[in-house]
Amino acid sequence: MNNFINEERKPVIIPTSDFTMKVIDSNLNTLKTKYIVPNVNGIEGRVTQLMNKQVMNELAFECGLTVPKSWEITLHNEDLSISDEIIYPCIVKPLSSVEGKKTDIVICQNRLELESSLLKLKEDYYRVLVQEYINGKDAKMIEIIGFVTINNNEIIAPAIIEKVREYPLTGGSTSYAMAVKDSDYIDKGKIINLMERIQFNGIFDIEFKYANGKTYFIEINFRNGAPGYALSKIGVNIPYLWYLEATGTNIDNMKKKIDKDFHFMMEARDLRHVFNGDIKLTTWIKDLIKTKAFLFINFRDMRPLISRLFKR
Repeated sequence: MNNFINEERKPVIIPTSDFTMKVIDSNLNTLKTKYIVPNVNGIEGRVTQLMNKQVMNELAFECGLTVPKSWEITLHNEDLSISDEIIYPCIVKPLSSVEGKKTDIVICQNRLELESSLLKLKEDYYRVLVQEYINGKDAKMIEIIGFVTINNNEIIAPAIIEKVREYPLTGGSTSYAMAVKDSDYIDKGKIINLMERIQFNGIFDIEFKYANGKTYFIEINFRNGAPGYALSKIGVNIPYLWYLEATGTNIDNMKKKIDKDFHFMMEARDLRHVFNGDIKLTTWIKDLIKTKAFLFINFRDMRPLISRLFKR
C-alpha cells in the first residue's frame, strides 16, 4: 500500500504461500480497490474459511468426491475426547493450512500413539484434524494444478501431476513426478463442480491420494504451487497466464495445456533419497535420464541456484 498506490493500472498480486494468501484475504476490502488479487466473490475472509480442512472436506463430499473419514479435535480441552470411531492408522495434521508446518504432520498406528502426538501438538495448536490414513501398495499422490480466470470464471487445468516420490517420504513435497494430460484416477467433472461451488478466482493446487482402487480428496491450496514451474519449461506458464487474463489480455490463442506427458524432478531434493537409502543410485540415475524438466538447475540462468547454495 506504500509502494504501489499511484499506478496507471492495477498491480497484480500472486501469493506463493498459504500465509501470504491469508494476509491478502484478510485485507481484501483494502486491497481490491487498488490491486488485482485472488479472491472468492470479493468476500473478505472467505478463502481463510476454506483453508479449514474440515470445511473443505464437507464441500468436496457434497460435490461427489471421496473423502477420508475425519475427526476434528480441540486440544485445549481437559478431555481430548478421542472418538472410538477413529480408524487406525490415522494421520494428524493442523486443521488449517495456514496454521501448520508439514513437519507437524504425523501418522499414528494406534490410540496410544495418537494420544502422545496430540499432547505434543497441544503446545502449538488449538485444533487438529485426525483422518484415516489412506495407503496401499499402489498408493500415489496426485495434484491438479491450474487457475480460474477473473473475467469469465473459466477453469483452466494445464496438467495433472502424478507423484512418484516425495521428500520426506511421509508428508513431504514433490521430488520426482510425471505431468500428464489426462489421468484415469481423476473425475474432471467433479473437480469442475467443486471449483464452481467454491467460486474462487486465482491459482489453485488440488491434492488427492489414490490407493486400493479409489481416489481420495485431500485438500486445496489457494496459491501458486512449486510443481507448476515444471510446466513453464514446456511453454505453459500458469502465473503468467493468470496475470494476463486478470489484466484483460485475451489468452484464447495461448498454450494452456501440456501437449505430451513428461517426467520432472526437484533434483536437489530427490537426491536425498539416495543418501538416505530409500532408493538405489542406479534407480535414481535411470529416473534422471527420463526427466525432461528440472526445477533447481536452469543452465540459462544459474544465479538463483548459486544464491540458494551460498545461503545454505
